Amino acid sequence: MHGNRPMDSFGNYLANIQTGILVSSYGELGAAWSYPNVKDDFNRLYFMVDGRCRIRVNGLQLTPSAGHLILLPAGADISAESYNGERFAKYFCHFTAAIGGSRLFDLLHTSRSIEVRDTSLIEEQFQELNRHFSGTGITSALRAKTALNLLLCYFIENNPTVTLHEYSHPSIQRMTHVLEYIDKHLADKLTVEDLAKLVHFHPHYFIPMFRTMMGCSPMQYIAKLRFERAATLLLSTKLNMNEIADYVGIHPEYFTKFFKHHGGVSPTEFRNCKFN
Repeated sequence: MHGNRPMDSFGNYLANIQTGILVSSYGELGAAWSYPNVKDDFNRLYFMVDGRCRIRVNGLQLTPSAGHLILLPAGADISAESYNGERFAKYFCHFTAAIGGSRLFDLLHTSRSIEVRDTSLIEEQFQELNRHFSGTGITSALRAKTALNLLLCYFIENNPTVTLHEYSHPSIQRMTHVLEYIDKHLADKLTVEDLAKLVHFHPHYFIPMFRTMMGCSPMQYIAKLRFERAATLLLSTKLNMNEIADYVGIHPEYFTKFFKHHGGVSPTEFRNCKFN
């Protein structure tokens, strides 16, 4: 993590999102379709392929038509119905998405609907999602989640109003503080005990919380960051090995062994590859 911009910090958490697919399908619906005043613990993702409908989410009225991708977040007050008795068709997926125990769209606020430019791309992705969701192969569930994650990436990346509210959630706020501290003090000796003290946690609680939110232990994260920083310095500077080792908090005597363990080649071999 470089810099203190909230979006940069949030990318660390988004990489470790936990998703669960409840249902994924395609439907052609008529005048009788509606669901009034629901509040669910799951998110709804719709892609309209024909016609239009009416949706009210937390008081905001939408009239999405063919080519719109809609995200209705968990916990929202939702009502929906067909538009003036018209038939319409949509792909849909009901899913959960959490980061460190917090619902994703409680942390990440977006516009509820976007107009898709490449409709064939999104339709193919939904077809992939539906096929694997109903599949029985050993990788079917994994492929279904991959398809869902790609759809979420598209929705977020093409959303005109993405804002972060992570600082209203103590666990995210604390973790951001820890990651910023690690980034600024990478050259220093870092211990789990000291990191836990930063956020007033016992190490036995801090370690599983860190692993849940970052996908690895604190020391694994620090080692990964040190290797990445060392690799950047090897390719972008003329610093010698001892200087780079000092920059990333590795004792010079162990730097070559450390780098080879994480990168598969020695630092010298890695630097030379730039010129090959």
